[in-house]
Amino acid sequence: MFVNYRNDILGNAVEKLEELLSSNKKQIKTLVTQKHSNYKGFIRPIMSMNSRINEFFTPISHLNFVNNTEQTQEVYNACLPMLTEYSTEFGQNSELYEAVKTVYESDKNSLTPAQDKLMKDMIKSFELSGVHLPAGQKKRLMEINLEISKLSTDFAQNVLKDSDSFELIIDKPEDVEGIPEPDLKAAKCSEGWKFTLKMPSYLAYMTYGKNREIREKLYKAYCTKAPQNAEIIEKLLKLKKESSSILGFERFSDLSLETKNAPTPEAVIDFLEDLALKAEHQAETEINELKELSGLNDIQPYDTGFYSEKLRQIKCGYDEQKYRPYFELNSVVNGLFSFIEKLFGISFVRADVPVWHESVRVYDLRRNGESFARIYTDLTFRKGKRDGAWMNNWQTRHMDKDEKFHPATAIICGNFPQESKDSPSLLRHSDVVTLFHEMGHALHHLLSDVDEAEVSGVNGVEWDVIEFPSQFLELFAYNKDVLKMFAKHHETGKVLPDDMIEKLDGVRKFMSATALLRQIEFGLFYMKIHEKPYTANEVQMILDDVLKKTALIKPPEYNKFQNGFSHIFAG
Repeated sequence: MFVNYRNDILGNAVEKLEELLSSNKKQIKTLVTQKHSNYKGFIRPIMSMNSRINEFFTPISHLNFVNNTEQTQEVYNACLPMLTEYSTEFGQNSELYEAVKTVYESDKNSLTPAQDKLMKDMIKSFELSGVHLPAGQKKRLMEINLEISKLSTDFAQNVLKDSDSFELIIDKPEDVEGIPEPDLKAAKCSEGWKFTLKMPSYLAYMTYGKNREIREKLYKAYCTKAPQNAEIIEKLLKLKKESSSILGFERFSDLSLETKNAPTPEAVIDFLEDLALKAEHQAETEINELKELSGLNDIQPYDTGFYSEKLRQIKCGYDEQKYRPYFELNSVVNGLFSFIEKLFGISFVRADVPVWHESVRVYDLRRNGESFARIYTDLTFRKGKRDGAWMNNWQTRHMDKDEKFHPATAIICGNFPQESKDSPSLLRHSDVVTLFHEMGHALHHLLSDVDEAEVSGVNGVEWDVIEFPSQFLELFAYNKDVLKMFAKHHETGKVLPDDMIEKLDGVRKFMSATALLRQIEFGLFYMKIHEKPYTANEVQMILDDVLKKTALIKPPEYNKFQNGFSHIFAG
């Protein structure tokens, strides 16, 4: 029923993928020659083929970003062009396209809403893949897609390599004064204390490190990593512009919105700029308070984390280090599961199956004693694992042509502090919010009762609304009743006091306008750089222009955060 991870998954992976894709191509040829095809006999076999590819390749792709090695890179880089070529050929297959349209016309009055959406999305996908184009343009689109997939992989690998390689050794005790004890223990090394660009380490010094020069060294390393990605950005923008032109769109941003809810790039930009104007006044107040507290005439981005923490203590009465003992990782995860069990009437049962790292945990989701989904949790940082937190959908719940049930599987990943013999993994409350957020994505996928794979779970959901379930679940990380289910002191077992819980609402709103402007910055930057095939210098100019509207503390000229913006260029 479930597809299990295999420790030998990289062995002969390329050959096995070749066999799988070859088998799919033969099956497609057989399907398009069928007479009197219907939804169940034609569309569901195609969906099953797509599901088998995803089930095979997802763990390979996942491994490359959580246990990155030369071997994972080699296998991933060998498989990706094969998949890109296959998917492009699939989308440009005119016989298949015509057969799909024929099935839709004959069955549309008897289709369920999910089946109807799936087929409409499928037809649109063919058209956005260039199914109507002449052979020469189809060939050029294939070349572009292959090059984009390679460049995106290179972009991500460059970011990971630089993130893993940077280390800053601090040998003076006075330079680590104020760093929380759990973070100091994690940083201890034979030369003193080692800080890296991994989030738990980086944030520890940027939030509590008193030495401004050291904060700037860390900040500069973080926002100047992967400088070679500037050239990759240029190439990607040029290729995306060319592909969108071939497909009949003026800009790539127009093509991008074809599968989203927003009507036009102009509407998106107007919305974001209007929102920025509405947030500006409150953000100015927030930044002025920060400047006043710091006493600095030239406050810089590498100062904001340090002084924001002090300001938060003053305005909200919130001392993060007093909260962390109540948020031990295992307790938080168990409490989150208990909350979800009560909310949805399901249970999480530990599963003893192979995993890719000893810290990974696996749970089957059960309802009325029967397993219907599975979740893997990979929550702590390590070398070879990309930054951030995310959810991967591995298997998708669906029914095949024989009405056989296939369950859903999801993976949630984070970069929370590691636990050791001397110290448990103690989370910040913001980490708790992040965990709830990713669980929201996972639940969106795992609790689906849709039978059609391409629109089950997170599949088929427009990306400009995909964040709703995750952001909704975040809110419960502030709820008193929910917090009391897991916020217990890891030494005494005492529950987080009510007065401390009440302060979290103020924490949620603290510097909220400044945080909103930062998110608007990302959105505006994305929309504007995809208007034309800009050069690296022009990309920087666009970012500088966006920052005039969104950044009340101007970043230094050496800040090239776009070279590490994997969400856009490696997603």
